Amino acid sequence: MNKLTFGQFGIMSVNYQQYSLGYCLDSIAKNGFNYIDFWGGAPHYCAFDTPVSKRQKRVLDIRRMLDERGLKMSVFTAEQICLYPINVASSNPYVRKKSLEIVKNYIEDTKEFGADYYFAQMGYGLFDEDWDEAYKRSVEALQEMAEYAQKIGVKMVMEQLQRYESNLCYDTKTLRDLIKAVDSPYLTACVDCVAAAVGGETVEDYYETFGEIHHAHLADGAPAGHLVPGEGENPIESYLQSFADHGYKGSITMEINNQIYFDDPDEATKNTARWLKNCPIVEG
Repeated sequence: MNKLTFGQFGIMSVNYQQYSLGYCLDSIAKNGFNYIDFWGGAPHYCAFDTPVSKRQKRVLDIRRMLDERGLKMSVFTAEQICLYPINVASSNPYVRKKSLEIVKNYIEDTKEFGADYYFAQMGYGLFDEDWDEAYKRSVEALQEMAEYAQKIGVKMVMEQLQRYESNLCYDTKTLRDLIKAVDSPYLTACVDCVAAAVGGETVEDYYETFGEIHHAHLADGAPAGHLVPGEGENPIESYLQSFADHGYKGSITMEINNQIYFDDPDEATKNTARWLKNCPIVEG
Protein backbone atom coordinates (compact mmCIF):
# COMPACT_ATOMS: atom_id res chain seq x y z
CA MET A 1 0.00 0.00 0.00
CA ASN A 2 1.32 3.43 -0.95
CA LYS A 3 1.81 5.78 1.97
CA LEU A 4 2.46 9.40 2.90
CA THR A 5 4.95 10.58 5.53
CA PHE A 6 4.23 12.51 8.70
CA GLY A 7 6.79 15.09 7.56
CA GLN A 8 4.47 16.17 4.73
CA PHE A 9 1.89 17.50 7.17
CA GLY A 10 1.65 20.97 8.65
CA ILE A 11 -0.73 22.99 10.81
CA MET A 12 -2.59 26.13 9.81
CA SER A 13 -2.12 28.81 12.44
CA VAL A 14 -5.71 30.11 12.17
CA ASN A 15 -6.79 27.96 15.13
CA TYR A 16 -4.45 29.98 17.38
CA GLN A 17 -6.01 33.38 16.72
CA GLN A 18 -6.75 33.89 20.45
CA TYR A 19 -3.08 33.27 21.34
CA SER A 20 0.23 34.98 20.58
CA LEU A 21 2.25 33.95 17.55
CA GLY A 22 5.05 32.73 19.81
CA TYR A 23 2.69 30.37 21.61
CA CYS A 24 1.34 29.18 18.25
CA LEU A 25 4.76 28.37 16.79
CA ASP A 26 5.93 26.68 20.00
CA SER A 27 2.86 24.47 20.01
CA ILE A 28 3.18 23.43 16.36
CA ALA A 29 6.87 22.62 16.73
CA LYS A 30 6.40 20.83 20.06
CA ASN A 31 3.86 18.51 18.49
CA GLY A 32 6.35 17.37 15.88
CA PHE A 33 5.30 19.29 12.78
CA ASN A 34 7.82 20.79 10.37
CA TYR A 35 5.40 22.91 8.35
CA ILE A 36 3.17 25.84 9.19
CA ASP A 37 0.47 27.16 6.89
CA PHE A 38 0.62 30.76 8.09
CA TRP A 39 -2.79 32.41 8.43
CA GLY A 40 -2.33 36.11 7.75
CA GLY A 41 -4.79 37.60 10.19
CA ALA A 42 -4.85 39.65 13.37
CA PRO A 43 -3.28 39.43 15.87
CA HIS A 44 -0.39 37.51 14.28
CA TYR A 45 0.22 39.46 11.08
CA CYS A 46 -1.91 41.25 8.51
CA ALA A 47 -2.27 44.55 6.68
CA PHE A 48 -4.58 45.87 9.39
CA ASP A 49 -2.40 45.35 12.45
CA THR A 50 1.03 46.20 11.04
CA PRO A 51 1.91 49.74 9.89
CA VAL A 52 3.43 49.91 6.40
CA SER A 53 6.63 51.39 7.85
CA LYS A 54 7.06 48.34 10.11
CA ARG A 55 5.97 45.67 7.65
CA GLN A 56 9.42 44.55 6.51
CA LYS A 57 10.74 44.29 10.07
CA ARG A 58 7.69 42.29 11.17
CA VAL A 59 8.08 39.87 8.27
CA LEU A 60 11.77 39.35 9.05
CA ASP A 61 10.96 38.85 12.73
CA ILE A 62 8.43 36.15 11.83
CA ARG A 63 10.95 34.46 9.55
CA ARG A 64 13.44 34.44 12.43
CA MET A 65 10.83 32.97 14.79
CA LEU A 66 10.20 30.16 12.30
CA ASP A 67 13.89 29.44 11.86
CA GLU A 68 14.49 29.31 15.61
CA ARG A 69 11.89 26.55 15.93
CA GLY A 70 12.93 24.61 12.86
CA LEU A 71 9.67 25.42 11.08
CA LYS A 72 9.16 26.08 7.37
CA MET A 73 6.22 27.98 5.94
CA SER A 74 4.49 25.85 3.32
CA VAL A 75 1.92 28.48 2.38
CA PHE A 76 1.11 32.06 3.33
CA THR A 77 -2.67 32.07 3.61
CA ALA A 78 -3.58 35.70 4.16
CA GLU A 79 -7.17 36.28 5.25
CA GLN A 80 -9.18 37.56 2.30
CA ILE A 81 -12.67 36.14 2.65
CA CYS A 82 -15.53 37.05 5.01
CA LEU A 83 -13.55 38.34 8.00
CA TYR A 84 -11.62 41.15 6.32
CA PRO A 85 -12.59 43.86 3.79
CA ILE A 86 -10.36 42.41 1.08
CA ASN A 87 -12.19 41.48 -2.11
CA VAL A 88 -10.34 41.55 -5.43
CA ALA A 89 -13.66 41.06 -7.27
CA SER A 90 -15.52 43.83 -5.46
CA SER A 91 -17.86 46.07 -7.46
CA ASN A 92 -16.51 48.99 -5.41
CA PRO A 93 -13.49 50.29 -7.38
CA TYR A 94 -11.78 51.61 -4.24
CA VAL A 95 -12.12 48.29 -2.38
CA ARG A 96 -10.89 46.39 -5.43
CA LYS A 97 -7.87 48.69 -5.89
CA LYS A 98 -6.90 48.61 -2.20
CA SER A 99 -7.40 44.84 -2.11
CA LEU A 100 -4.99 44.30 -4.98
CA GLU A 101 -2.42 46.60 -3.36
CA ILE A 102 -2.62 44.59 -0.13
CA VAL A 103 -2.45 41.25 -1.95
CA LYS A 104 0.63 42.33 -3.91
CA ASN A 105 2.31 43.21 -0.61
CA TYR A 106 1.35 39.76 0.68
CA ILE A 107 2.90 38.16 -2.39
CA GLU A 108 6.12 40.04 -1.61
CA ASP A 109 5.88 38.83 2.00
CA THR A 110 5.54 35.25 0.75
CA LYS A 111 8.97 35.48 -0.83
CA GLU A 112 10.51 36.96 2.32
CA PHE A 113 8.90 34.26 4.48
CA GLY A 114 10.48 31.61 2.27
CA ALA A 115 7.06 30.02 1.75
CA ASP A 116 6.44 27.58 -1.08
CA TYR A 117 3.18 29.26 -2.13
CA TYR A 118 0.96 32.28 -1.68
CA PHE A 119 -2.65 31.27 -1.21
CA ALA A 120 -4.68 33.23 -3.75
CA GLN A 121 -8.38 33.99 -3.40
CA MET A 122 -10.74 34.84 -6.24
CA GLY A 123 -12.95 37.24 -4.31
CA TYR A 124 -16.71 37.22 -4.45
CA GLY A 125 -19.70 39.10 -5.79
CA LEU A 126 -22.74 40.04 -3.76
CA PHE A 127 -25.56 37.62 -4.35
CA ASP A 128 -27.80 40.35 -5.79
CA GLU A 129 -25.10 41.67 -8.16
CA ASP A 130 -24.47 40.65 -11.75
CA TRP A 131 -22.54 37.34 -11.57
CA ASP A 132 -20.87 37.69 -14.97
CA GLU A 133 -19.46 41.09 -14.11
CA ALA A 134 -18.13 39.84 -10.77
CA TYR A 135 -16.54 36.86 -12.51
CA LYS A 136 -14.87 39.14 -15.04
CA ARG A 137 -13.45 41.30 -12.25
CA SER A 138 -12.16 38.17 -10.51
CA VAL A 139 -10.36 36.90 -13.61
CA GLU A 140 -8.78 40.29 -14.27
CA ALA A 141 -7.61 40.56 -10.65
CA LEU A 142 -6.17 37.03 -10.62
CA GLN A 143 -4.33 37.72 -13.88
CA GLU A 144 -2.81 40.87 -12.37
CA MET A 145 -1.82 38.90 -9.27
CA ALA A 146 -0.30 36.09 -11.35
CA GLU A 147 1.71 38.55 -13.44
CA TYR A 148 3.08 40.16 -10.29
CA ALA A 149 3.82 36.80 -8.69
CA GLN A 150 5.70 35.70 -11.79
CA LYS A 151 7.65 38.96 -11.82
CA ILE A 152 9.05 38.36 -8.34
CA GLY A 153 9.17 34.56 -8.53
CA VAL A 154 6.35 33.48 -6.22
CA LYS A 155 4.01 30.58 -7.00
CA MET A 156 0.35 30.68 -6.02
CA VAL A 157 -2.27 28.03 -5.32
CA MET A 158 -6.02 28.44 -5.16
CA GLU A 159 -8.82 26.23 -3.87
CA GLN A 160 -12.56 26.02 -4.28
CA LEU A 161 -14.56 27.57 -1.46
CA GLN A 162 -17.95 26.99 0.05
CA ARG A 163 -20.75 29.04 -1.49
CA TYR A 164 -21.13 31.32 1.53
CA GLU A 165 -17.44 32.27 1.10
CA SER A 166 -17.50 32.86 -2.65
CA ASN A 167 -20.22 32.50 -5.25
CA LEU A 168 -17.56 32.53 -7.98
CA CYS A 169 -15.71 29.28 -7.18
CA TYR A 170 -17.29 26.43 -5.25
CA ASP A 171 -16.45 23.13 -7.03
CA THR A 172 -13.93 21.51 -9.38
CA LYS A 173 -15.56 22.96 -12.49
CA THR A 174 -15.58 26.58 -11.33
CA LEU A 175 -12.03 26.24 -9.98
CA ARG A 176 -10.84 24.68 -13.24
CA ASP A 177 -12.53 27.39 -15.30
CA LEU A 178 -11.00 30.21 -13.24
CA ILE A 179 -7.49 28.76 -13.39
CA LYS A 180 -7.88 28.15 -17.12
CA ALA A 181 -9.10 31.73 -17.68
CA VAL A 182 -6.12 33.17 -15.79
CA ASP A 183 -3.81 30.94 -17.84
CA SER A 184 -0.62 31.26 -15.80
CA PRO A 185 1.78 28.57 -14.57
CA TYR A 186 2.06 30.65 -11.40
CA LEU A 187 -1.52 29.82 -10.38
CA THR A 188 -2.33 26.15 -9.82
CA ALA A 189 -4.92 24.05 -7.99
CA CYS A 190 -5.17 23.22 -4.31
CA VAL A 191 -7.87 20.96 -2.90
CA ASP A 192 -9.72 21.78 0.30
CA CYS A 193 -11.08 18.42 1.41
CA VAL A 194 -13.80 19.94 3.59
CA ALA A 195 -15.12 22.23 0.86
CA ALA A 196 -14.91 19.27 -1.55
CA ALA A 197 -16.98 17.13 0.83
CA VAL A 198 -19.56 19.90 1.19
CA GLY A 199 -19.80 19.98 -2.61
CA GLY A 200 -20.15 16.20 -2.83
CA GLU A 201 -16.69 15.76 -4.38
CA THR A 202 -13.55 13.79 -3.48
CA VAL A 203 -9.80 14.02 -3.90
CA GLU A 204 -10.10 11.65 -6.87
CA ASP A 205 -12.41 14.15 -8.57
CA TYR A 206 -9.66 16.76 -8.30
CA TYR A 207 -7.03 14.47 -9.77
CA GLU A 208 -9.39 13.64 -12.64
CA THR A 209 -10.00 17.35 -13.26
CA PHE A 210 -6.49 18.76 -12.83
CA GLY A 211 -4.16 15.79 -13.24
CA GLU A 212 -1.92 17.23 -10.52
CA ILE A 213 -2.54 18.86 -7.14
CA HIS A 214 0.00 21.29 -5.71
CA HIS A 215 -1.26 21.67 -2.14
CA ALA A 216 -4.04 20.35 0.08
CA HIS A 217 -6.11 21.45 3.07
CA LEU A 218 -7.39 18.57 5.19
CA ALA A 219 -9.71 18.39 8.18
CA ASP A 220 -12.67 16.39 9.36
CA GLY A 221 -16.26 17.57 9.23
CA ALA A 222 -19.90 16.61 8.90
CA PRO A 223 -19.23 17.43 6.10
CA ALA A 224 -18.31 21.04 7.05
CA GLY A 225 -16.69 22.08 10.29
CA HIS A 226 -12.88 21.84 9.94
CA LEU A 227 -12.60 19.44 12.84
CA VAL A 228 -9.76 17.37 14.30
CA PRO A 229 -9.48 14.06 12.40
CA GLY A 230 -11.76 11.44 13.90
CA GLU A 231 -14.19 13.98 15.35
CA GLY A 232 -16.33 14.19 12.22
CA GLU A 233 -17.77 11.95 9.54
CA ASN A 234 -15.67 12.67 6.45
CA PRO A 235 -13.68 9.79 4.86
CA ILE A 236 -10.25 11.28 5.64
CA GLU A 237 -8.34 8.02 5.24
CA SER A 238 -9.82 7.63 1.77
CA TYR A 239 -8.59 11.13 0.87
CA LEU A 240 -5.11 10.33 2.17
CA GLN A 241 -5.03 7.07 0.25
CA SER A 242 -5.85 8.96 -2.94
CA PHE A 243 -2.92 11.30 -2.36
CA ALA A 244 -0.63 8.36 -1.62
CA ASP A 245 -1.76 6.37 -4.66
CA HIS A 246 -1.04 9.36 -6.90
CA GLY A 247 2.46 9.66 -5.46
CA TYR A 248 1.78 13.04 -3.87
CA LYS A 249 5.00 14.50 -2.43
CA GLY A 250 3.83 17.99 -1.48
CA SER A 251 2.68 19.42 1.82
CA ILE A 252 -0.74 18.86 3.37
CA THR A 253 -2.15 21.44 5.74
CA MET A 254 -4.26 20.25 8.64
CA GLU A 255 -6.77 23.09 8.61
CA ILE A 256 -8.21 22.68 12.09
CA ASN A 257 -10.33 25.81 12.25
CA ASN A 258 -13.30 25.73 14.56
CA GLN A 259 -14.29 27.91 17.50
CA ILE A 260 -14.69 24.86 19.72
CA TYR A 261 -10.88 24.63 19.77
CA PHE A 262 -10.03 28.32 20.14
CA ASP A 263 -9.58 28.15 23.91
CA ASP A 264 -7.09 25.24 23.68
CA PRO A 265 -5.61 24.96 20.17
CA ASP A 266 -2.57 23.10 21.49
CA GLU A 267 -4.80 20.18 22.52
CA ALA A 268 -6.38 20.14 19.05
CA THR A 269 -2.93 20.08 17.43
CA LYS A 270 -1.80 17.32 19.81
CA ASN A 271 -4.85 15.21 18.94
CA THR A 272 -4.28 15.85 15.23
CA ALA A 273 -0.68 14.67 15.50
CA ARG A 274 -1.78 11.57 17.43
CA TRP A 275 -4.37 10.70 14.76
CA LEU A 276 -1.85 11.08 11.94
CA LYS A 277 0.74 8.94 13.73
CA ASN A 278 -1.85 6.20 14.19
CA CYS A 279 -3.13 6.44 10.63
CA PRO A 280 -2.08 3.37 8.57
CA ILE A 281 -1.54 5.52 5.47
CA VAL A 282 1.01 7.80 7.18
CA GLU A 283 4.54 6.68 7.98
CA GLY A 284 6.89 8.15 10.56
